[in-house]
Amino acid sequence: MNLAVWAGLDKLHAEHGAEFSFDGLFGWAAYLLLALIACALVARAQSRMAPTRALLTAALSVGPFLLTAFWLAGDLPWVALHPLASALLALAYLAVLAVRVVGAAFGPVRFRPAALAMALVLAAPWAIGWLDLDTRLWVLPESEEAQDEEDPAAAEALLYDQPARIAAMVARVTPSEPGAPRAYFVGFAGDADPEVFSRETQFAREAFATRFGSADRSMLLVNDAGDRESWPIASLTGLGETLKLLATRMDPQQDVLVLFLTSHGSEDGLEVRNGSLPLAQLDPSDLRQALDESGIRWRLVIVSACYAGVFMDALQSDTTAVVTAADAAHSSFGCQEDRDLTWFGEAFLKDALPHSDSLEEAFKRAARLIAEREDAEHRAHSNPQLFVGPLMRRKLEELEAAHPVADHNAVIVRR
Repeated sequence: MNLAVWAGLDKLHAEHGAEFSFDGLFGWAAYLLLALIACALVARAQSRMAPTRALLTAALSVGPFLLTAFWLAGDLPWVALHPLASALLALAYLAVLAVRVVGAAFGPVRFRPAALAMALVLAAPWAIGWLDLDTRLWVLPESEEAQDEEDPAAAEALLYDQPARIAAMVARVTPSEPGAPRAYFVGFAGDADPEVFSRETQFAREAFATRFGSADRSMLLVNDAGDRESWPIASLTGLGETLKLLATRMDPQQDVLVLFLTSHGSEDGLEVRNGSLPLAQLDPSDLRQALDESGIRWRLVIVSACYAGVFMDALQSDTTAVVTAADAAHSSFGCQEDRDLTWFGEAFLKDALPHSDSLEEAFKRAARLIAEREDAEHRAHSNPQLFVGPLMRRKLEELEAAHPVADHNAVIVRR
């Protein structure tokens, strides 16, 4: 019964196109074994002859109700805004419930089994976190490209050719001119599959070209499952080289770099993947180092990914603005293959930026739209984040004044 309830709830949270995976049953079996051991320990604390089966029956009987209640509670906005308080309340409730289960199994509650039951409940989150077993029953299938073996010769030739491609791309960028600050756009699509990241990066280029006039000062680094020729591939090394060369075309003490990064994300940073090419992942310290080594002073960095908030602390400075699609503890949504933009990309790039007089106004509008959508679809809030350094705020005002929003009904066309 518990397994059936979990399978149904997991299906509701699964990505579009997810398939049933038997691998998740291994995690379920391991946690069930721990539950059997826990029930046996509590039964022995009750008495040498106390039946473990009675306790196990009572515990499993409340399971379906707990799974459903916790799943529904997880979608409440208050829970998303107060994760620590929510976790403490859940543990307190489970500890009290454990005592009730002991009473249901053995009659009048005795101190030793009740205390042990509560201690095991309180220790369970750390045990589960330490084991970190995957209990997902519905997962996206691996792409055929990821399963195929990469031709070593082709991979080597592709990687060897990247510096020349990057140099040629930067050489086509219009150089800086004296006067008002100008925006230079660099897009980075980290994961080749799904292709929504490639599409979102191209859309971001057009959005900022319309907003800040950066059309002839735009560069893309893209991992695309179906196209490795149109742009240099997205890699940590390629990004660092692009920024260094770009600094020679722009005025790094006056002009503004707009860096847009989109991919899958985790607590460790941004996923960088293109088939089976050996590409390093992008963590916050690596990105900060690449920016610092370029010598570009004024930076607007937008990270569209799950857990994008992990970049916030590393990138903050007086001359930097950082926008992230989520905080460091939550997922963002909308990276399915059949979408043109993620939820964040759609709200920020399409619905907010073209119609806002400032970056901060665009962020507030996008954050509100995303929260409303998450509430409507019963998702935990992703909690987009914004930081604007005090000096960067004045620089953005100068840039925005040079490019006022002339047409609030403008339509951005993605190429």
